[in-house]
Amino acid sequence: MLRVVDKFLIELEAQLNEKHVSLNVEPDARHWLAEHGFDPQMGARPMARVIQEQVKRPLADELLFGKLAAGGRVTLRVRDGKLRSEAEASTQTPVLVE
Repeated sequence: MLRVVDKFLIELEAQLNEKHVSLNVEPDARHWLAEHGFDPQMGARPMARVIQEQVKRPLADELLFGKLAAGGRVTLRVRDGKLRSEAEASTQTPVLVE
């Protein structure tokens, strides 16, 4: 099941890289996603929905208007049994290339 989680996280990481955002996923977050994104009857089909609702939606505002608007780093971790994303703004000044 962790392979499926990793597949989805690699896709997410590629999307975030386009926005100059790096992704760090703690092991407990991978296991949380595996547990909540798997259904015995449906297999891993719910994984996309879990990642959308638990990871992508919370990051959307940060990417557009918040800490990640100019790039940065996101860490996924579990706190109090819930998946949390912690955003850090980039400390580097963008370089203008002419």
